[in-house]
Amino acid sequence: MPKHLIASLLGICIALPCELTTSRRSIAASPSENTNSGHLLSTAANRADRLRLQIVAIATGSTQGSGVIIQRRGRTYTILTAAHVVNNLGSSPVNIITPDRQQYPIDPRAVKLAPNRIDLATITFESDREYVVAALGNSQILTKGQPILAIGFRGKSLKFYPGTMVAIGRQAHDRGYGLAIGGAEILPGMSGGGLFDEVGSLVGINGKSIGTIDPVSIKVVRVNRVKPVSGLAISIDTFVQIASQLNLDLGTKLPALSTSLPTADDFFITAGNKSQQGDYHGAIADYDRTLAMNPQFSEVYFRRAIARTLLKDWQGAEADYTRAIAIEPRYPEAYLHRGSVRNSLTNWRGAKSDFDAVIALDPYSSSAHVGRGVALCALDRCRSGLQDYDRAIALNRSDADAHSRRGFAHYRLGNRKNAIDSYITAAELYRQQGKDRDYLETVEKIRQLVRG
Repeated sequence: MPKHLIASLLGICIALPCELTTSRRSIAASPSENTNSGHLLSTAANRADRLRLQIVAIATGSTQGSGVIIQRRGRTYTILTAAHVVNNLGSSPVNIITPDRQQYPIDPRAVKLAPNRIDLATITFESDREYVVAALGNSQILTKGQPILAIGFRGKSLKFYPGTMVAIGRQAHDRGYGLAIGGAEILPGMSGGGLFDEVGSLVGINGKSIGTIDPVSIKVVRVNRVKPVSGLAISIDTFVQIASQLNLDLGTKLPALSTSLPTADDFFITAGNKSQQGDYHGAIADYDRTLAMNPQFSEVYFRRAIARTLLKDWQGAEADYTRAIAIEPRYPEAYLHRGSVRNSLTNWRGAKSDFDAVIALDPYSSSAHVGRGVALCALDRCRSGLQDYDRAIALNRSDADAHSRRGFAHYRLGNRKNAIDSYITAAELYRQQGKDRDYLETVEKIRQLVRG
């Protein structure tokens, strides 16, 4: 269904610009996964108009985040957000932008940070206007695979991302992040926004995008288009536990967090936090513990493979991607990354086979076309490789790596002018994207070609 028609049906673009986005992974999802995604989209259609009225934008000078209206007492509204959106403010002004586009300057003294380094904060503001207050859910009854909806601002646009629960921690985790979600991107600006269940109850606060690697250049990136686990969130139950310490009476109490032995999901989430901090060896150790409890957790093999890749353990990464594929044969992300690793191992035929599999599952994957182009050129089939680079650029014209690789293919084929043109485009894109090293390397290639 076209996005503009979805938006029209949802009725969510009346007060503020917004966009509902679905994960491309649904192309390769199992029938049950597709059913869940369809159900969530239907649920979103029925409830999105009310949900959008619960989300605010938070502007703090140089940064922007999101928040959820969770309480009203007389003229006083309380917003729940992520602490990293509003901490270290000093004398910086905080502006709350409500769904009706009203702006409320907030005194930094109205901001309260959660205790124990939990990445939550509340903000209060005064208004005589009527705003919708979110219904608090119960994250203790969330289940793996359950549909969810992540909502928050990206610039001036309100984003709605359907996804599913991947892991649910039952213990306290670093900074409170105990929920791992899949499919629903947490983009810059969406931190502090809401995570909602199928009935529209607030079950978490979005906070972290899970980093992965660019399958073409093997570099750490914040957000990658193909990514099963997309973010971490803090459960609403974690907030309820500490609400009284923020001088909030929610009228509800929950049992204390479990002190039992950690589950496989707990180790998985801990590993994700360690990976976020660059502790890849520690992450691998926790992924090992996860697999000892649940050896059929395909996402763990995928994540452990990424950690191994960043440690340049190519053989170990290849083996883990292979295990993930054995458990979940229709797993385009695993094929994509294994193909990239096989390119690094100069296993060109194996890499090409993997990229073929990705394109069969997801013909819109520009990264797969670039990776296959690399393998084809290495197999002395640069004309075929050039077709893949052209296709990748048609899918994503801002893919600087695709332009650069196309320049190399033209060079190999003796087309010096076309090579220079492609490298010039790549250099400009690298410059615009702030990739200084790639920009300088590409400029040097252009100089060498011009010199003849």
